[in-house]
Amino acid sequence: MAVKAPPKKWTATELEETIFGLLGKLLNEDPAELREKLEAKGNGMPVDSLDIFDILAEFRTLTGLTLPKRELRQETMRSVAALAKFAADKAKVGKGTAK
Repeated sequence: MAVKAPPKKWTATELEETIFGLLGKLLNEDPAELREKLEAKGNGMPVDSLDIFDILAEFRTLTGLTLPKRELRQETMRSVAALAKFAADKAKVGKGTAK
């Protein structure tokens, strides 16, 4: 019988990197260049809320974290850092799953 590993404990920084990777894939841009461009422009989210929901589906696959969509607010989706912080806060609640 295989032993199941405990869920990974994600930091906001790791989650932010993951989100930048997903955004880069969606926008066909290098994640590091995208980060640099956003930081120069004020860190706003480069996609609309519908794209964010597509990203969240792949985010769940990569991280194992399910974010409660009903708790997402405009301020949560306004920047990559805000979304990463929301995800990190929710991950702490559910031992690696934010349900």
